[in-house]
Amino acid sequence: MPTLRSRFALVPFAAALAWPVAASAADEPERRQMTEAEIDTWLTKGDQRPEKDSLEADDQEEAPPAPPRDHGFVIESSIGALGHLGPLKNVSPTSPWFHLQFGFEPFSFLMVFAEGELVFSNTSYANRPPEPRGYALFGFGGGLRITVKPMDRFGIYVQGSAGGAKITDDVLFYYGYRNAQELGLYWGGQLGLEWYQVDPHMALALHGGVKNYQSILGRDRGGEQALAWTGGMSLRYVF
Repeated sequence: MPTLRSRFALVPFAAALAWPVAASAADEPERRQMTEAEIDTWLTKGDQRPEKDSLEADDQEEAPPAPPRDHGFVIESSIGALGHLGPLKNVSPTSPWFHLQFGFEPFSFLMVFAEGELVFSNTSYANRPPEPRGYALFGFGGGLRITVKPMDRFGIYVQGSAGGAKITDDVLFYYGYRNAQELGLYWGGQLGLEWYQVDPHMALALHGGVKNYQSILGRDRGGEQALAWTGGMSLRYVF
């Protein structure tokens, strides 16, 4: 049996254990029941929250418009084919044609550009001898393009250009084309259809045209003009 003195000795320990519980109870805020009016107000505010669809519609309406594709600096690369319409059609077949343009559009309908072209061909259509040989035709120049846009996503353009061109080797000299290796004048035109993409900087095009290479591919005998047709597709980027 514990003595009276031992019981009094346990009192401080019991008080120490009870103190945190009492302090925690004192720190808790006083709770009260919500009234019916407060409950109705809280439920009404919950019903007035905007729906997800309306939020998405507002976000779409506030989205910034796409940047304009009217004018600016333009780079355009083309791949296609070149075939001769004059006497050279009996010497060289239709050949791959690569074309590059860099231009500036001061207005949405007008572009000033510089161009370069490269054609890889051969003399496989000519009578032997000599045996067929390969050659390249390259040229560079400049011109103007006028574009009409009957629809928002499509445009029609016509362009004219002129410059210098030459053949890289003396391959055509033996067939009567004595000026082929000399840098000479060319001129021509093209007609194209552009398809503007969702990205306002991009466009695809199909085009075709005719060029005159009389100064380098004209022969002394015969009065036919040294004409060639070109056709291809291009990728256009507006900065």
